[in-house]
Amino acid sequence: MEETRLVLLGPPACGKGTQGRLLSEAYGLSYFSTGKQLRREVEADSELGREADTYLSRTEYVPDRLALNLVSGWLAERRGGWVLDGFPRTVPQAVALDAFSEERIGGMRALLIDVEREVLAERVAQRCECSRCSWVGTLEEVRERGHCPDCGGGLNQRRDDEPEAFQKRMDVYEELSLPVVWHYEATDRLLRVSGIGSPEEVFTRVRSALSKHG
Repeated sequence: MEETRLVLLGPPACGKGTQGRLLSEAYGLSYFSTGKQLRREVEADSELGREADTYLSRTEYVPDRLALNLVSGWLAERRGGWVLDGFPRTVPQAVALDAFSEERIGGMRALLIDVEREVLAERVAQRCECSRCSWVGTLEEVRERGHCPDCGGGLNQRRDDEPEAFQKRMDVYEELSLPVVWHYEATDRLLRVSGIGSPEEVFTRVRSALSKHG
């Protein structure tokens, strides 16, 4: 699996980040989260971060140009398998990634983690993130501690998980990112798994889907 190359697709809060990290650990794959890297750029007040924040603060996708610059540089340095979380989010990004892959790194597959909108809304109401190490979990997991189980940092709700922002993110996902799912489905590169259940249960389905399709 060291040459496995996957893009993770799915709506906000479907579990892409968790499954991406599990895939990385289980198969020795490099993992890249576009969302986390963008937030790091914003926190660092970099030129890219300042431009990106004008879109992120409005719960909008960053322009294709910014996303492509962020990801293509990372991919150019990879020599083995990898997992992309949060890219591509639009069809133009998917087309650009196809072209990049054909030139440099061979084929890939897309893995869709499928969860209904109502379930996702319940998830984000309970989700929290560490302000120090970016651990993501639920309020239930930290009820007794009250702080990050990994590093002890403070926990906050992400601003894009607030109810109004989440509904807007879902609308944008359905308008711009569902066509990306159809793009991979039309070229017979889409694997689909249910995202319902514990992370371990979902990961069992992910591994099964990967083993069946090589």
